[in-house]
Amino acid sequence: MDETKFESFLADDTSITSKYKAVKTRLSKARSVEKCLKTDLASIVCDDDKMYQALLSINDLMNNRNGVYSNALRKYYVFRNGYEFPMIAEDERIKKIRLF
Repeated sequence: MDETKFESFLADDTSITSKYKAVKTRLSKARSVEKCLKTDLASIVCDDDKMYQALLSINDLMNNRNGVYSNALRKYYVFRNGYEFPMIAEDERIKKIRLF
């Protein structure tokens, strides 16, 4: 994870109101995701299938109450890709449509 640039990205994010605490918390949660999944966030967010699997794994392996860990990963996805990853429920509908 490119922590320095990610921290700047988060600090510039207008949706984050409590800059210092929220930015530090998201960085901490992102590090925890890397540690739990034993992989760099950059390698996850570059592939949508890996991203999808990582979100499912976070829900299974981590105490993801209120979505704090998945939120950190999703913010990193936006940072690297410039757009948001679809919600899992939306992704499931897309996959079902593709099957038919």
